[in-house]
Amino acid sequence: MPSAPKNTAAAGLDLSRTLTFFFEDPNWVQKLLVGSLFALLSPILVGTVFIAGYAVALARNTMRGATPLLPEWDDLQAIFIDGLKGVAISLAHKLPVLILIFMTCLALFGGIFLHRGGRTLPEEFLYFGLPALLAGWLVVFVLSFAILVYVPAAFVRFVRTNRLGAAFDVMENIAFIRDNSAAYLTALLAILLASFIAQFGFIVLCIGIFPAMFWSACVMGYVIGELARLAGGESADEGEGEEA
Repeated sequence: MPSAPKNTAAAGLDLSRTLTFFFEDPNWVQKLLVGSLFALLSPILVGTVFIAGYAVALARNTMRGATPLLPEWDDLQAIFIDGLKGVAISLAHKLPVLILIFMTCLALFGGIFLHRGGRTLPEEFLYFGLPALLAGWLVVFVLSFAILVYVPAAFVRFVRTNRLGAAFDVMENIAFIRDNSAAYLTALLAILLASFIAQFGFIVLCIGIFPAMFWSACVMGYVIGELARLAGGESADEGEGEEA
């Protein structure tokens, strides 16, 4: 019989295992190949949805201590539905940053257009517009960092309660981060390391970018599941069933 998963509720998050658990599954090669195919389709969004859904399913398996942790690709409909919810959560939290980036780029390109059109940049732009532009990029950076830190907690509570609305309960999500700060910091580090490897490490390690992208998404799903397990798994007092 396979050995039981490590009890992270008692031991906290094991950083090394967050990066290696994927390869403990005896069928990890087949699952990686299918995931890589969906990663290849990610530019047309449908691949992104399936990868997000797979990460959610993996998070649930991890929370429940299932063996093996990696889900099978045998229920594409359920994976797709979970993926739509996962993408919705991610986009909803990133929307303010995307809008701010769009507005800042418009202001930047407007200034470049005035300059290249042979017109002198208005004095008001130099004294007020340019500082505002720089301040806008600073806000984008700070807000992006805050979202990077916050969004995993939103996914943890979504996985724990199976309610989409729980992902947008800001105060509860912040309280979760505060109450599990040590494990949460390790989880963030694992996500950042996996993202770095997916973007740059594939060149050094001679693996494809699409398998690396899929593996990175699985690392995020795993650490979300471990955080949910650390917090006690599915929370009965937060409601059962699935919110539409």
